[in-house]
Amino acid sequence: MQKTLMDELAGLCGIVPGYYDIKGNYHPASDRTKRALLYAMGYDLNNLDALNEAIEAIKLYPWLDIIEPVHIFSISEPVRIPFYIPVKDNNDKKIGIKVSILDEEGKRFEDLMLANLDIKEERFIHGRRYIKIEYEPRELRQPGYFDLEVVIDHSGSEIDGILKRSKIIIAPRRAYLSPELEKDRCWGLSVNLYSLRSADNWGCGDFGDLKRLISWLSKRGAALIAVNPLHALANTFPFAISPYSPLSRLYKNFIYLDMSDLRPAQDILNNELKREILRLKEEALIDYERIAALKLGALRRTFKSFLEGDYKKNTSRGEEFRRYLINESDDLELFAAYMALSERFQTTDWQEWPAPYRDPEDPSVKTFIEENKEDILFFQYIQWLIDYQHSEVYKKSREVGLSIGLYHDLAIGATKGSFDVWANKALFCLDVALGAPPDDFSPDGQDWGFPPVNPLKLKMRGYDLFIKALRKNMQYAGALRIDHALGLFRQFWIPQGEKASEGAYVSFPWEDLLRIIALESTRNKTIIIAEDLGTVGENVRESLKDYGMLSYRLFYFERNYPDPSFLEPYRYPELSLSAATTHDLPTIYGFWKGVDIEQRRDLGKYPDERTYRMQIEERQRDRLLIIEALKREGILKRDYIIPEEMTEELCLAIYNYLARTPSKIVLVSLDDIIGTINQQNMPGTVDTYPNWRQKTVMTLEEILQDKRFMRLAQVFEKEGRRCIH
Repeated sequence: MQKTLMDELAGLCGIVPGYYDIKGNYHPASDRTKRALLYAMGYDLNNLDALNEAIEAIKLYPWLDIIEPVHIFSISEPVRIPFYIPVKDNNDKKIGIKVSILDEEGKRFEDLMLANLDIKEERFIHGRRYIKIEYEPRELRQPGYFDLEVVIDHSGSEIDGILKRSKIIIAPRRAYLSPELEKDRCWGLSVNLYSLRSADNWGCGDFGDLKRLISWLSKRGAALIAVNPLHALANTFPFAISPYSPLSRLYKNFIYLDMSDLRPAQDILNNELKREILRLKEEALIDYERIAALKLGALRRTFKSFLEGDYKKNTSRGEEFRRYLINESDDLELFAAYMALSERFQTTDWQEWPAPYRDPEDPSVKTFIEENKEDILFFQYIQWLIDYQHSEVYKKSREVGLSIGLYHDLAIGATKGSFDVWANKALFCLDVALGAPPDDFSPDGQDWGFPPVNPLKLKMRGYDLFIKALRKNMQYAGALRIDHALGLFRQFWIPQGEKASEGAYVSFPWEDLLRIIALESTRNKTIIIAEDLGTVGENVRESLKDYGMLSYRLFYFERNYPDPSFLEPYRYPELSLSAATTHDLPTIYGFWKGVDIEQRRDLGKYPDERTYRMQIEERQRDRLLIIEALKREGILKRDYIIPEEMTEELCLAIYNYLARTPSKIVLVSLDDIIGTINQQNMPGTVDTYPNWRQKTVMTLEEILQDKRFMRLAQVFEKEGRRCIH
């Protein structure tokens, strides 16, 4: 009986009974996994009464709540808002309903639903009669966000005078696609910003380096430059340097600040600091902790100068900072408090703080904010500097004629000890980790280590955190990549302490999420790239296409399955971005040499020698298939001899192949063109591989003089991919 109830509750909570992997094998969700996920969602499976009550509450929702907290409609469909009202017998005709709608400009519309209600449905719940009626507001005809208030004020109802509120979202039919991209195809360069070596930075790439790259790239016919997520990090090795495991998706990492752009920071550079910066630049790997410490120390000095000057004297710069604080509202103050508390307790993991400070609503936190205003203002000041430099980089990209400009990346979540979780704890399932099931490139699966949002609670809160994350990351973006976009449909949840193979999928309200993305995309004029790699559920790609989001297609994976031969260029979808590889996969040079296979073997990632040998054989087969595909297209001559090592000619030939696809965007990895062997990240490892710490094999100054990029530009121009400025 209890198992049957558990299965029923699991189904109601969106836990998928099982999934098919890329090879067609079915993996059922075990009872143990279902139980763990339900516990993480807050359900007590040991109490039969509580279990029955939970099931009933979900089944009866929203009948007992009068109105749902959020309603999302497409502009192409009628806006009909359902109300669920308990009534006295035979008195439903006497019910009056006052409706008030507030738009984003503060304009209010009022309406009154009188007698003769059109009852759509009725139910008797616990001996009480409930009716469902629908309200169709005349005012909601344009995309946007609206606040709706409902008052039932007639004696015919058992809830006379009760006020209820709901958020109404009207979304455009599709996400934004720029006029240029509607008719043309383009290309861009993908850069791991942190990895750049230059004469001016302090040991990792920064906004100044990005500006220089943008000016240079604009002269080569590119339309965009893509960078890794810029989210705030703890910058501590080894667990807090991945740009995909942030402290917050709303705020950014100060390590990307161009210190040469801050005059007071330059003034404090004595010989000792200069030697330290030189040492950091010469290090083979990025030392996040030391770079962050140096920058933070310098920023404290610039802040002191700013506080005593512009801020207290109320100069135009001081006024600009005050306006920024007002626009950012309470969210930024709370983030600054989190950073100041992290400093106080010497850890960014709020779970390790003294108990009173683990809850942002606790009086101890409010007292801390009151007593440490200057420290909190300092961390707000840092975000203001980041915002200013980021906006300047964005302006630069448009001034020099990149038609799309900056392409940003939104990580799927934040770490368990992060600000995002601390500030929104009730939204998260803390005893679960997001990840991915086993596949060819990650045979053990992936455990990303951060907790998922409970989809039911996300909706109950009107999707506020999701909307904020989109807005923040679209602010200075001509394009935005949604990391692991499959997570908009379903997410792979792994119970705490279990292997990734023991996880299960949980369904998400994908249509609501896609509509919100479409609305924010059109408002910000941001093209959406939905990273749809991995174990793809049924109709996922078709749904993303319907909403005008670009599919993310990788050369390595685009095959004529079950035949392993490479997909012909013309068969790539038009509404897509195509690329050869990503940070989680081998570079073209590394792929050709099989370096990733040897590295995974050395790291113990293969269960046995047979699997390793099979990977070697498949890679040899793939090399032959690549050459065959390039010859078939006439890009390589028929008598071309397969090289042992990757060459510039062959690398450019692969990108020529992608240039011929109908894909709206082709994204070129900087690492591929400069001949990098090692991939940036090896999934499934933390400190056994130099993830996120590897610097470019060439300095930025050398890259800007490298003739290979001119030859790359010529390849794209020949295939009709040139951004005309």
